[in-house]
Amino acid sequence: MAAIGELTETAVTNTFPQGATLVTEPADQEISTTCSRRLRHEGDFLDALEWALDQDLHPQANDTTRLVARDIAARMYTSKDGHVAYALTAMRQRLGLTRSTITKHVRILRELGLLAWVEHGSRTNALRTRLGDQFTLGTGYRGTATIYAPCAPPKFDRDRGRLRGGRHGYHSRITSVTVEGRRQAIATARRRNPRRTPSGDIHPVVPAPTDRRGKNNSRRCSRNATPRADRCHHQTARTTSITPQQAAAGMAYAHRVRCLVWWTQGSCLRQLAYALRPLIAAGLTSQEAARELSAWQVQGRPANLVGYIRAELHRRGTRSEFSLPDAHLQPAHDTPVDEEGQRHAQMLRDRWARFNPAYLTYLQTLAGPLRAALKRIREKHRQQYQPTITWKPLLREPQKDFFATLPPSGTPADIYEARAHGRQITYHTEEPKEAELAEWARRADEAEAEAAFRRLRAELARRSSISSW
Repeated sequence: MAAIGELTETAVTNTFPQGATLVTEPADQEISTTCSRRLRHEGDFLDALEWALDQDLHPQANDTTRLVARDIAARMYTSKDGHVAYALTAMRQRLGLTRSTITKHVRILRELGLLAWVEHGSRTNALRTRLGDQFTLGTGYRGTATIYAPCAPPKFDRDRGRLRGGRHGYHSRITSVTVEGRRQAIATARRRNPRRTPSGDIHPVVPAPTDRRGKNNSRRCSRNATPRADRCHHQTARTTSITPQQAAAGMAYAHRVRCLVWWTQGSCLRQLAYALRPLIAAGLTSQEAARELSAWQVQGRPANLVGYIRAELHRRGTRSEFSLPDAHLQPAHDTPVDEEGQRHAQMLRDRWARFNPAYLTYLQTLAGPLRAALKRIREKHRQQYQPTITWKPLLREPQKDFFATLPPSGTPADIYEARAHGRQITYHTEEPKEAELAEWARRADEAEAEAAFRRLRAELARRSSISSW
């Protein structure tokens, strides 16, 4: 029976056409309809890309196509299936290309059979589908992204001596290889993972000097390369008040606790004794400590047993749920809630004081004189303004002819309707309301303030020009 690496192309029937044509129909570029095979690794996709560029299968493929494809390949590791989100905006920022250029070369990759659509981007809210029943009004909006699947066309597999089998299209697999395919696969593997050779530099071993009796007189290296002063400093920093006898007693204490508490079994005695020091200092016996630990109702063995025990003891001690010596507790400082926003306002004031010295200088030196000058200019040029509102209808004839035919009272709409039917109607005018008068007064005040600002700017500009001379 021939080995897999020695199979010929006639040994396995390939279900794909032999012609190398571009996939120009968008309906054939989906993962459900494509003839290309799924790729999951960056190196396989780049090999298929280089093959397509070397074969000149697409007249518009160039180095920009290679640049776009490498950006897509660099993100294949984020999915176990090798799927990549399009992310056109992020690609524009990374590659420095225009939107039309990226979309053009992605289309070229689809026509080469190197990309297939997994999902088309749309404005459909993806959160609604993802959250299901948990989606409620106000959850948010996130558009559906375009997702591509890198793949290899059938012609690429035939040129590399790889024969497919199993399912058709995107989910097909390589079941065997030809002799040429085996040779190419070995060359590709060697190219990707070059063999590491030892260094060619050979350092001869110089024997140590010896005396007549064969004793080695070479100077021995110190066990600890740290200088003496540093060693003393480190030893001083590591010293504790625990004596060796107390450490041994603590390990015996931890051994008895470990036998009674199931989730502490398998831990290091020395580390467990360190974690139980607050209980030992509190005067608890090993049975009392085991009873306290068993009351915590731990569901599983903690990954960091020492950290969990010390954190839980500190939490219970600060909340007065368990009595521990003060030396093993740090006072808990709970910051009161800023109900009235006083701390936030003070923070803003401090920030202004630190980062806006120019504004503070303006407030201290220029704000007062400028406001006084603006008030003086407004008082000098203030004009009594009384808003006058004239209500005029939209006329389609000369105004004098219209007023000549008006009755003594009636609205413009009533007048037009009466004139259309040849009837006489009363005419009355509406007086402006208080809100309308207030709006006109506000507009007049704004216009007056704007004029005062213009005069103040002109006066300051004139003073600066005079002082420059």
